[in-house]
This record gives sequence, structure tokens and C-alpha cells, in this order.
Amino acid sequence: MKKPTIALEPAATRRSLLVSTLAFAFLGLEAHANPKSKIALGRGSNRGQPEVYLLRGLANIFSTGLDEIGRKLQAAGIDAHVEAFTAWRSISEKIVADRRKYGRQPIALVGHSLGANAIVSLAEALEKNNIQVDYIASFAATSPDPLPGNVKRAVNFYFASRSWGLPLSGGPRFKGRLDNRDCSGDLRVNHFNIEKQHALQDAVVRDIRRVAK
Repeated sequence: MKKPTIALEPAATRRSLLVSTLAFAFLGLEAHANPKSKIALGRGSNRGQPEVYLLRGLANIFSTGLDEIGRKLQAAGIDAHVEAFTAWRSISEKIVADRRKYGRQPIALVGHSLGANAIVSLAEALEKNNIQVDYIASFAATSPDPLPGNVKRAVNFYFASRSWGLPLSGGPRFKGRLDNRDCSGDLRVNHFNIEKQHALQDAVVRDIRRVAK
């Protein structure tokens, strides 16, 4: 007798939890060894320019689609920075310092896998400084916190089944717009290539261009 598809779900959940545990152990080691990542200072100093950061996943090698998004944003005249997910604390400090120096500027955060978890942590840090995050795009987050109250809009590409990547949820203070988009129907797309899908990349670029106006 053929087993129903749902029988695969608990095993997939266990694998997802195992990957998340190992990944966060790696995060702890990275943070201990290098508590502050060096942030690129390529952004111009004009008041009102958007601050856009894209955070890669584990080992800083599995999220090359974010580099493509960064290049597309640069081609559109938006200065975007691609960083390791371990850099989120340093990025939050830089955004706070820029806010004091330049005043309010639009903020957009994009992340893949552990980088998707990290952009939520970054938004939480910015909330403590009363800084709004205008836009978040999350690709296949593994164990994200609930969205804080300072996030205006969040788009999350996840998998309801078949691959790793959880839906986002709003925390008690969240009153923004949340769009969870299930990508499990396309068998060609999985945790390791979701951020490389050109249609999804272009959707994120369009959203950030609107935020930047």
C-alpha cells in the first residue's frame, strides 16, 4: 500500500530542526570569533537615500542569489550591501548612527536561510531605537522570530511542505502587512535555490524600488 505524502512531514520537520540547531551552533562560534563584522561603506552620504542590506545564509556561500539581487538594485541606482548573516548587529549599529547623522531614510532588509532569521533580529534591534523598517523580504527562513512592531511590510517566500523554510508570523506589536508566499508547489525550487529564482528576485527589486521613491 502506498504511504500517504503526509507521512514524510515529521521527518522533514526533524531534519529542519537539526539543520537549524547546527546552524545556530555555527552562528555562536562565528559571533564569538568575530563579534563585529566590517560593514562596507559604499553608500553615499546624501540625506534620504535608502539603506538596503542583504544577508546571506550559513557559511556565507549558499546565498549567491542575493548577490544577483544586489547587482539588480545597483543597476537601478540603489546602493545595496550584501553581508554575512553574522553581521546583523554591526549593521544595526550603522543604521542607528546613520539615522542620527542623516535623519530618516527608507530601510529594506533581505535575507536567505539564516540570513532570513537575522533580518528579523536586525529589525528587532532597530525597534529598540524607534527606527521603522519599511520592507523585509525573507527567503526560506529556518527559525525566525515573530515580526516586531516597527516592520511596515514583509514578504516571505517559504515552503509549506517538501523543503526547509517557515512562514513568518507577526508579534504582538506587529500591525504591518505580511505576505507569506508558499513555493512548495514548484518542484524545481528548494531551500538552496529559492533566492536564485529570477521571478522572485525581480519581485523583490520592484518592491525595494517602490520603497526607495
